[in-house]
Amino acid sequence: MREKRPALVITFPTTAAAMGCEELCEAKGLPGRTIPVPGEVAAGCGLAWKAAPVDRPLLARELDAAGVPVEGMAVIDMWEVVR
Repeated sequence: MREKRPALVITFPTTAAAMGCEELCEAKGLPGRTIPVPGEVAAGCGLAWKAAPVDRPLLARELDAAGVPVEGMAVIDMWEVVR
């Protein structure tokens, strides 16, 4: 079954920045995953990072410390598989 749940979507100005986020998060074990930018969000790059809204402060701090440029952060309802 699927249901809509709030999700943090982080967008980036370039594909290189999105890939930098992915590398940083994988290396540090940070939560989330790369997704295509949802239609509800405008972004300069076609990739975004999706995580739980509660992880926003942690991700913002880590991305800033690593110098990864962020275009925006938004919490939107997204479909998720519920088991």
